[in-house]
Amino acid sequence: MARAHQVINATMMGDHALRLIGTTDIDGNGTNHEVSDVDPIVLFDFVKINTGAESPFRPHPHVGLTAMSFLPTGGTWMSWDSLEGDSDQYLQTGGLYYVHAGAPAFHHEFPSPDTVAAAMQVEFVQLVWNATDEEDVRTVVIQPKDVPVVTWGHGSLRLLAGDFRGVSAIQPFTNRKIIYAYVNLDQSGRMEFPLPSEMRGMLFVIEGKLGVNDATVDAEQMMIIGDEDAELAISNLDAERTTRFIIAAGEPVNRPFCKLLGLGGFIIGETESEVRSTMAKLVKTAEKIKEDVPQYFPAHQP
Repeated sequence: MARAHQVINATMMGDHALRLIGTTDIDGNGTNHEVSDVDPIVLFDFVKINTGAESPFRPHPHVGLTAMSFLPTGGTWMSWDSLEGDSDQYLQTGGLYYVHAGAPAFHHEFPSPDTVAAAMQVEFVQLVWNATDEEDVRTVVIQPKDVPVVTWGHGSLRLLAGDFRGVSAIQPFTNRKIIYAYVNLDQSGRMEFPLPSEMRGMLFVIEGKLGVNDATVDAEQMMIIGDEDAELAISNLDAERTTRFIIAAGEPVNRPFCKLLGLGGFIIGETESEVRSTMAKLVKTAEKIKEDVPQYFPAHQP
């Protein structure tokens, strides 16, 4: 049966985050967004925070996942993970940090001291991919200078992963291809964005308003790409400003998974018994991490 595209409104998560993609876990916890039509993406959050306030984030686990963090605008961020400890690199605006967790890994991201002192409004994008078919475990920081930028008549595209118009960026996966891009489209501008027919994914508008094929997508809405959308005809419907948006798509994993929330994050695996057993082990790891790096745990969180 053909999949038609659909426009999705976000769910507010606390005071800071919009959740566009996510599902309830095996215990019914979480947010109920359909993910079958965006496989291999399993979570997508868009966050706006004032860096002068206490960070809402804490070290949290991932298993079977590749988490990609991107800063569209504002500030510099730091990272810690259970593989490498504190990173010696600050993530700059326009850069990408990702944790590839084919096996268990904890990670944490937070504004740098200068960004905290500036008490500035920043945007933070978290995109999580299914990596249950991967075994590698690693963390990578990619600075803006190493992210390819493609420009054309009406806009520009920052290619965070994959290939576009003959330009190649990182490729985190060994078993399939993805594309992940941050796009600026000029006032009343138009562009064509081809996608391989085997890919599934989404388009999310950060600021502005787009016409995408026969759909209209407003700011902070997402369009799940349908079978008819192998070629995206995208128009900026805002005559006053540039529209900024994210496109992410990939080759599906095409197998069911079980999800379990806990410890400020979530893990996925093939069976319920697998994820419950893994989470029980991670509880002990988390206790040790909190002893080692208590400064990264907000006071109001257990």
